[in-house]
Amino acid sequence: MGDREAILTNLGKAGKKSRLPLPPAPMPALTYDALWEIFATKLEALGGRIGNLQDLEVILSRPHVLDVESATRLGRKSGGADVWAAEVGVTTVDLAIAETATLMLSTGPGRPRLASLTPTLHVALVPKERIVATMSEAFTQLTDRTTVLITGPSRTADIEGILVRGVHGPGDVLVIPV
Repeated sequence: MGDREAILTNLGKAGKKSRLPLPPAPMPALTYDALWEIFATKLEALGGRIGNLQDLEVILSRPHVLDVESATRLGRKSGGADVWAAEVGVTTVDLAIAETATLMLSTGPGRPRLASLTPTLHVALVPKERIVATMSEAFTQLTDRTTVLITGPSRTADIEGILVRGVHGPGDVLVIPV
């Protein structure tokens, strides 16, 4: 066997070996408060913000709010703005992921995906105990519904590498732990 054949044979053998990446190192068990601190730091670095229920009260008093499911938390009638005309979309999120400041939102009846994608401001209500440390942990909780992953405000740098926010979705994301 010549050098060429030996190299090709060895390449063929090497290609058959599994080269799976090493699993990520497990994160130490953290309290909800510690996870929320990590989430908040990463979200703010992405241009998003953490708010509170007083912020929600002010937002719900504005016109053009698409609030499909969350106004009842404050004893209000659900806002019925058209999804394409709404300036604010309020959703309840299934999970917050501290590692990347990502929100996981499953869609379904009464939970339209567009409420988080079309308005200028997306207000995400997240139950405080629905935060996990890593994406791997979050993916174990996926359902068979369509799921939207949201990591900060919409951004693109397609044109001449200039960062522009709000082109393909909300220009602002406000996360309210509830």
